[in-house]
Amino acid sequence: MDEKAKQFYAKVEKYGGWQEVPAERIHAIFVEIVQPNEIGFALAKKGFWVRRIDEDITDVLKLEKLKGGAYGMAYGVSLDLSERPQVQLYKEDSAADDPGHYIGSGMLGERCFREEMARAWELSSTHIRAWFEETRTLEGILRKCAEHLDRERPGIIRYVHGARLVRAFTLARTGQKDEAKAGLEIFLKEYQESDLARSNLTAALQQIQARSS
Repeated sequence: MDEKAKQFYAKVEKYGGWQEVPAERIHAIFVEIVQPNEIGFALAKKGFWVRRIDEDITDVLKLEKLKGGAYGMAYGVSLDLSERPQVQLYKEDSAADDPGHYIGSGMLGERCFREEMARAWELSSTHIRAWFEETRTLEGILRKCAEHLDRERPGIIRYVHGARLVRAFTLARTGQKDEAKAGLEIFLKEYQESDLARSNLTAALQQIQARSS
């Protein structure tokens, strides 16, 4: 038996075997640990909290169900520019050397989920708060888009909708029309979007540009 298998079975034994935690308890425990209301977030729907910064920027905090009954966090701003600690953060500036340290199992009872989610929040909360501070302006969002695009190489997880789309719409909002149009064209080619999607996204970009004129 390899080391990972040994650790897995030791964990199952530690928490007394399999016991799936009901979704209602998962969300209640997450709220107890993270306390999103205390940092200005309001519940938009189950597992999804928002905090409006201004007319352009809305912060988002999510509890996501992952494979195998695990749960993780996602945080970002409107238009789907988001981060997931288990994807990136453990490689950068954390003492944790395992992406599993950023998720909580919902299959081994409440004690397991509570302890693991508390650890995930302890490891990532400082970084998450700093990330939100860095994206309180459109210029800050553009910097984060550049960081995402620098990471998006073959074999690397591509973020939903892509930072390039967020960058195009943010450029449009800041009045950089030519750069915004070029960025949207690259996005449409990269994702091989349909004619309908092209039409809708182009119209949306034009609306933002008109609003920014």
